[in-house]
Amino acid sequence: MAEVATIYRLYGAAGNKYSLAGKIGRFCTQDSDPGTNNPCKIPPAGQVYNSYWVTDCIGITGNFTQVRDIYIHGDGNFSTDWGLDAASGGGLFVGVKDAGDHGLPIDVALHGSNQYAQAAGTPGTKGNAIDDAVSGHPYYNTETEKIRDFDDCDSAAPLLIDSGPYTTDFYSKAWVMALRTVPTSTYGSKTPKSVIVTYNIF
Repeated sequence: MAEVATIYRLYGAAGNKYSLAGKIGRFCTQDSDPGTNNPCKIPPAGQVYNSYWVTDCIGITGNFTQVRDIYIHGDGNFSTDWGLDAASGGGLFVGVKDAGDHGLPIDVALHGSNQYAQAAGTPGTKGNAIDDAVSGHPYYNTETEKIRDFDDCDSAAPLLIDSGPYTTDFYSKAWVMALRTVPTSTYGSKTPKSVIVTYNIF
């Protein structure tokens, strides 16, 4: 049997994994599967709002000898297609490290530690920013860069999440993302877009 790859989203204090197979993973203002509840809001003048950050990973099972070099990238047009106004600070952002894999360790046995941090904020209004010095994500908020505009992570410059290698069924390190809106971001529902995951398999 060929390998089976599934994207999971982690929720709650324990970081329980929920499959996104056949689903649309949404950015919202709550720490659970929102359906269409608690969508991201446009802030009033002079403010910036973040979604609750989302923590996603890939799980791979099946027949393989080795998996390594797991990257994510987009098409470079999230801000444009979703009307986020990148020029004013809006966009889709991903947590980054100053060196090594950018992915978040979520399993002691697989990754050497578990650095998962539950998303928080004001439900229905805004989430804590990944890069906030006080309430941000503790795995990223002390780094120099902290977050990167995901539109900079296109196919020519994908983001290394997990160098691996893995030789049996596994969950990868996770990528942590949040949507940032500014007063000039465009209100309304958005067309689904893809975070593309690539890896080497043998």
